[in-house]
Amino acid sequence: MSDREDAHFRATSGSFQGFGATPQEALAALMRRLPSDAPQPIVIWPYNRGDAFFTDAQQARLQELKGRRDTLTPEERAEMEGLIAAALDATVARTRALPVIKT
Repeated sequence: MSDREDAHFRATSGSFQGFGATPQEALAALMRRLPSDAPQPIVIWPYNRGDAFFTDAQQARLQELKGRRDTLTPEERAEMEGLIAAALDATVARTRALPVIKT
């Protein structure tokens, strides 16, 4: 799966990303993009679906608004921008919740 709109998982390492329907597909997509000497750790997390940081309802509403982005009212556009900001905040919170492992 290469379409991030339909992906359920995202694998990241530094600035590289891979998306897939399963964690394995996301990891495989990332590995195809990752240089062989990449020193960053790899993190895999849910994508395009809710979790403890950004709920299913928020995710569904964001997807609905993004699908109609060309016809949104000013209020809906403001709501979409608020959801995008909340999704970014959730990404930061998710990252901070990861355990730090020293090698």
